[in-house]
Amino acid sequence: MTAVCPKAVELLPRELFSTLSDDAQERFLALYREQVAPKFEEWRNPHPIKCAYGGRGAGAKSRSAGSLLIQFGENPAYFGDKIRVLCVRDVQKSIKESSWLLLKDSLERLGYGGWKVTDDYIRNMKNGSYFVFNGLNDMTKDQLKSFESFDILFVEEGAPVSHDSWESILATFRKKTSEIWCLFNRDKHRDPCYELFCLNPEPSWSIIKCEPGPIDNPWWFESNLQARWDKLKERDPDEALHVYEGLPRTQSDKAIFSRLRVEATRDREGVSEDGGIEIGVDVARYGTDSTQIFKRNGFCVVQHVEKRGYDTNEIADVVWNDVAERDPKIPIKIDVGYNPGVADVLKLKGAYVVEVGFGENANDRDQYANAATEMYFTLPVDEMRIPSEMLTDTLFEDLTERLYGYDKQSRKMIEPKDGNTTTENGQTKSNFKGRHGGRSPDEGDALALCFYSKGSWSLY
Repeated sequence: MTAVCPKAVELLPRELFSTLSDDAQERFLALYREQVAPKFEEWRNPHPIKCAYGGRGAGAKSRSAGSLLIQFGENPAYFGDKIRVLCVRDVQKSIKESSWLLLKDSLERLGYGGWKVTDDYIRNMKNGSYFVFNGLNDMTKDQLKSFESFDILFVEEGAPVSHDSWESILATFRKKTSEIWCLFNRDKHRDPCYELFCLNPEPSWSIIKCEPGPIDNPWWFESNLQARWDKLKERDPDEALHVYEGLPRTQSDKAIFSRLRVEATRDREGVSEDGGIEIGVDVARYGTDSTQIFKRNGFCVVQHVEKRGYDTNEIADVVWNDVAERDPKIPIKIDVGYNPGVADVLKLKGAYVVEVGFGENANDRDQYANAATEMYFTLPVDEMRIPSEMLTDTLFEDLTERLYGYDKQSRKMIEPKDGNTTTENGQTKSNFKGRHGGRSPDEGDALALCFYSKGSWSLY
C-alpha cells in the first residue's frame, strides 16, 4: 500500500483513504502534491501577464509558481504538447543564483519521473518540455530575442529589473500564447515591475497581492516562518515590514510619518472611544479620484466610507444619513477647494459644516505653509486607533509616503497632490500623484480632515 501522507489524511478520513485502491491512493496523493496556494489556482488558466508580489513566505509565491511551472512541463495543457521556459533574474552569476534550485525542489516534491536535471537545464525527456536559465544583464537584445518562440518567461525576483529590460522583454515575448511570470517583493516605492503591472493592470492579466502570514500560505507554520518573523520584528521592526509584510525597503527621510508610527495605530489598545464625534470628507474631483469619508469618536476611527461615481446630492445624502446620522451637532469638515457643492447641500439639510481649504492659511502660520501641511503634521498618529480593516494599503501609503519640504520662509510645506513637476533652483518638485501612477491621496486627506481643528474652535 502507498505510504499515507499525514496532510492528505487531514483532507480525507483515514478510514476512507484506506478503502481506496492503490491507484486511487496514489492519484489522491498526487493531487495533494500538486496543490498550490489558493490565490495561485488562477494561474492554471491562460493570462499574458502573471504577477505576484508580497513579503517572504506571503502566498508561498515561489513554491506555488515553481510547482505550476513543473506541472505545466509535465502536462502542458493549453500550451500544446510541450512548454519552453526561460528563467531569468536581473543578475545571475551562477546556476545556483537562478530559479534552478526552486524548480529542482518542485520536481522532487511532485515526484514526476522521466525528467533530466543538469547544471545547465531541466528537461522532461517524455514530451520535450525544458527550462533554461540566464541573467538579464548578461544578455544582449539580440540574445533575448532568440527566445521569442518560448512559451513562458519566468522572473523570480523582479524588483531590480530595469525599465529598459522590461521594454526588451515585452517587445520579445509577443507570441499570442506566450506568458510573462513575475514574482517580487517591493524594494522601492516605484519598482519598474510594480509600476508596469500592478498599478493599472489590464483585465486579461492576473495580478496577485500576497498577504503576510498564514492568510495566503497554507504551509506558513510548517516552514517556521512565524518564529523568524517575530524574531526580526524584535531585532529590526522596520526591516520586518519589508521582509515579511512586503513594504518597500526604504522610506524617504522627507516622509511626514514613519511606517512604524502608522503601523502602531492598527488596533491600538487602551484608546477609549469616548469623546467628540467628528467627520472628515474629501470629495472626489475627477478621473480616478474617490470620495473618502472618515468618522472618529475621540481618538478612535470608527467608520470609513468610500464612494465612486456619486454626484453632489448623492454624496451629501451618504454623509448626512449614513455617517452623521442626521445629527446637527457633529462637525463635518469638508475640503471645499474644488467642489463646494457637497458642503452647500449639507448646510441646506441642517448639518454643521466646517469648510476647509487645503491651500488656505494654517492656524500656525509661522510653522506651516498652508492648512494641508498643518493637518498632516498635527494628525495624532501616536495616540489614535485605526481598526485593521480601515488601515488599508492605500491609507498606509497616503500617510507614510506623503513628503514635505520647506518654503522660502522656512515653513514646512507638504508636497502637492498633483500639478506639473517643475524645477526651481535646480531641485525637482515632486507631487504625490506623479509618484503613485496617478492615484490621489484621498484616504489620507479625509483622515487628516477628520482630526483637524480649524481656527480656534475645538471640541476638546
